[in-house]
Amino acid sequence: MSAVTPSSTLTSSPPAAVQDPWEERFLGLTRAVWLRIGVLAVLFAILFWPNLWRLWKKTNPISGDGNWAHAMAVPLIGLYYLYINGEELLKRRVHPVLVSDFSRQRLVSAAWFVGAGLVIWLLSTPVGSMLAGQTAVVAAFGAALVIWGVLAAALNWGVGTLIFGLAVYAYGIYPGFNDYAKDVGMVLTLFGLVLALCGWDVMKIAWFPIAFLICALPWPGLVYSWVASPLQRIAARVAVEVLQISGVESYVAGTKIFMVGEDNAWRALNVAEACAGLRSLMTFITFGAAVGFLSSRPLWQKLFITFSAIPIAIFCNTVRVSGQGLLDYYFGHQVSENFAHQFVGLVMLIPAFLLLLLVGWILDHLFIEEVDDKQKLIAAAAVQPGVIAVPPAGATAAVRQPARTPPPAGTPARRPVAVPTPPPPAGGSLHRRQAPKPPTPPPAKE
Repeated sequence: MSAVTPSSTLTSSPPAAVQDPWEERFLGLTRAVWLRIGVLAVLFAILFWPNLWRLWKKTNPISGDGNWAHAMAVPLIGLYYLYINGEELLKRRVHPVLVSDFSRQRLVSAAWFVGAGLVIWLLSTPVGSMLAGQTAVVAAFGAALVIWGVLAAALNWGVGTLIFGLAVYAYGIYPGFNDYAKDVGMVLTLFGLVLALCGWDVMKIAWFPIAFLICALPWPGLVYSWVASPLQRIAARVAVEVLQISGVESYVAGTKIFMVGEDNAWRALNVAEACAGLRSLMTFITFGAAVGFLSSRPLWQKLFITFSAIPIAIFCNTVRVSGQGLLDYYFGHQVSENFAHQFVGLVMLIPAFLLLLLVGWILDHLFIEEVDDKQKLIAAAAVQPGVIAVPPAGATAAVRQPARTPPPAGTPARRPVAVPTPPPPAGGSLHRRQAPKPPTPPPAKE
């Protein structure tokens, strides 16, 4: 027999687990998921490359249109929104919204779209007459809602929105020949793609960066003029009122301001489309949406801050035009048209920014959010000692009593009095026991 020494004994150890490189995570997602996202992004860019290149030439801050120079910040704000909500987004359940069986909720929501589209389409003539003859645009919008609702009812909202976006993009190419229709179709296609692959639970967070892209799309020329015309008239009328209050003889005719100069000669100032305030309007709508949605506010407050940028931009633009008129009267036409024209526009960004912050401050002080989470309520009571937290209706929370002050020095400590506990009642009754009364202390001896 041969002796077997411990050194010659073959010891077997379990092989080390080899980690799959595709399962390594970066920013909460695996490499496999990032690869799928990259492939979809490349395919999306190839499909819409002519549109993306046209938007870059139109909106880049170097050689693009100054009215849409803010467009480059829109996707960056959307990506930052996804970054700050990344933890909550990763907790969401991914459930693709593909072609599936009919459901009541899906049919009801699709019926709302179809009904609203039919009403708008039937009322397109009177509504179009109120919108300066835009009958065809209103009718097309109503028909688009009907088609969108029918596709959602037949194919579900994810695939239906994806196909509807591609159809709008194709219509913008032919027979519409409309660049804005192509831009909107591209955004709708992206919305439908994310909804179809990720589901409604993910879209509760991801909807804002996609919908926010609308702020980066340049308007058609007809829509631009249609919106700029009333803004021009408002700015001219307010400027004339300010000039008259300041003692300058002036009157308005359409979008022109007629005023008397220092030499008592009448001259005309034209409020052009560039002075209508559309640049500040779109810039501050974008900025208001960023301020609202990057904060932890309820949805209605976020929307309120976003739409409050519209009257703020109009107010600041009317003040700017009024200031231009005063500069023209007191310092001359050359001063008001050269450097001061651009400088006053930049200066008015400061009060507009402060007014937007004022809206948020008012909302913070007028409305107090009720705490529904019991754990948050207990944590808030623990941070502030001495404060009794009152839980909302239906919630229970621990109440922190005020801290007792220690007795002064030299005071003898009072010994606790032992209170005997009575035995439980016979029969195992579950009724609440009354607390025994403490014993009466003996009278003090004289």
